[in-house]
Amino acid sequence: MAGMVGVVLVGGKSRRYGRNKALELFQGERLIDRQVRTVGSLFSEVLVITNEPELYLHLDVTIVRDVIPGQGPLGGIYTGLLFAQGKSVFVTACDMPFVQPAVVRRMVQLAKNYDVIVPEKIEGLEPLHAIYSSRCLPHIEQMLNHGTLQVINFFPAVKVYRLSSEEVGQLDPQGLSFVNINTPDDMDRAKELLEGLEESRVD
Repeated sequence: MAGMVGVVLVGGKSRRYGRNKALELFQGERLIDRQVRTVGSLFSEVLVITNEPELYLHLDVTIVRDVIPGQGPLGGIYTGLLFAQGKSVFVTACDMPFVQPAVVRRMVQLAKNYDVIVPEKIEGLEPLHAIYSSRCLPHIEQMLNHGTLQVINFFPAVKVYRLSSEEVGQLDPQGLSFVNINTPDDMDRAKELLEGLEESRVD
């Protein structure tokens, strides 16, 4: 999708996983490779934001180190927007292996009229499967300067479209988009989920 950059965040210490989950195998490929492949099928330009760029040099995309390390996802979004050079960014995390193109395309359709497009889940907003315009930069910078790192805290200052859980459900009826992997148990559940989907297709 022209005019927008896909951004994959490879952040955190994977403390709950016990080792670098981005390099864990899922369906025969590493999580980071899977996510870059998926995002690369939707956007012609892809950035991977990481504090360990040397681990991801095999990827045929632009690898960028966090401009301000240790600021969590908000710092990653900030870095992505800076390197997107005025373009909007679709941001996702490397540990969300079921990004659904139909949901992302719908978000892109809405993006020209808003600063943030963010899906709603039952538990709340999902800021790591969202679109951010360059107009968010000064507000994010202000938050980083004050040490406020919760992504959604700057949303009141910009124009936000909340993609309702009902609309997400129509585009992603199996509810896969926001499955994420934080622990080995999550990995096992994701693999079981995929096996169940494949079996249902065969049936």
